[in-house]
Amino acid sequence: MEAVKLLIVFALIVLALRRKVSVGVTLFGAGVVTALLYLMAPSAMLQGYWDLLKSKRFISLTSVIVLITTLGQLLKELKSLEQLTTVVKELPGGNKTAVAVLPALVGLMPMPGGALLSAPLVGNVLPESQYPAEFRTASNYWFRHVVEFFWPIYPGIILTEAITGLPIGSVSLMQLPLALFMLSFGIIFYLRNIANDAVHQTHLWRAFWGILKAIWPIPLAIAIYGIFKLELAIAVLIALVILIAIKRPDKEKLFSALKKGFSYKLIFLVFGTLSFQTALELSGAISAIPKVTMHYNLPPELVIFLVCFTAGLLTGMVAAFVAMGYSILASFLYLNGIEPNYIFMAYLSGYLGMILSPSHLCLILTNEYFNSDLLKVYRKIAIPVSLMALFGILTYLSHWADLFKP
Repeated sequence: MEAVKLLIVFALIVLALRRKVSVGVTLFGAGVVTALLYLMAPSAMLQGYWDLLKSKRFISLTSVIVLITTLGQLLKELKSLEQLTTVVKELPGGNKTAVAVLPALVGLMPMPGGALLSAPLVGNVLPESQYPAEFRTASNYWFRHVVEFFWPIYPGIILTEAITGLPIGSVSLMQLPLALFMLSFGIIFYLRNIANDAVHQTHLWRAFWGILKAIWPIPLAIAIYGIFKLELAIAVLIALVILIAIKRPDKEKLFSALKKGFSYKLIFLVFGTLSFQTALELSGAISAIPKVTMHYNLPPELVIFLVCFTAGLLTGMVAAFVAMGYSILASFLYLNGIEPNYIFMAYLSGYLGMILSPSHLCLILTNEYFNSDLLKVYRKIAIPVSLMALFGILTYLSHWADLFKP
């Protein structure tokens, strides 16, 4: 019976996502259905939601995501990204380095569909006459997501701490090897097939200075957070205020950035995520998962992989697979003590699903921009993704992540 209830909830999530219902609404609805299936008193559920809205966790997480989105959008409005193309090509390695660094730098600014911002930059470095559209799409898509394993202001990393209690710094360091694997496979499968500009000149320090001038608010926020041990939301707010004071953007640009950051959809995504977790906890559904696992003799690793990979494949979003998967897998990941190695496996699994997802906004937008054949793009990324899975699983088996156990 427990397995049937969980399958109903999961099936409804799949159905809603296939019908393009937003992740926030989907998760909120899944929480309500969970409460009904487990015969939870409406008063207890409403009290749980009210306690959630007042909680430091909800307020802090909402503030961080809203402010980071606003900061990234304002940098876009100020055309900071356009400044990067010229200066990056002055780094050692020329075009090869530019193709790796440009999407990654754009990736430092978390925003949905960010690969569309780096696509024109990569397109300038890889002319259409020399490189197939599928190669340009795959290169941009691959390097855009390298930083998402460890960059501490990414919603997926922030949500991992919010849900599991594992500190952001530990999450970032624990998952850094995955970023290094991804970078290495990108060099092997993409960069070595790129020819350098014969007239390329290296100006290392000038390039570093130009990059810093373009995106300085982001490392500033990280530095404030790390040095002064402030709340991440406060650190991002300080960096945002300083950016506004120095650049003095006009009202139209500032309003556009604020509108994007304070989107009701974004705020409801946070509430939907945490309300689903609240429903799973208060209804007792969380404890049902290990019971089902034991009943069918399933290894925890297989359950973790299937849940998070499926969530990543369905949603195409890191924040979504973390929100869904980690809440459902609470008994394995954190409820009985934080288990970094299982969290590592969960993130790897969800990430593999996300990077292969046909609903992933970055893939859709980049594919459309370069007018490439999506099936051929999948062929370009199939072997690197498979190697990512292999090396990630080997790292899991080495118990590397257990070094970060609190």
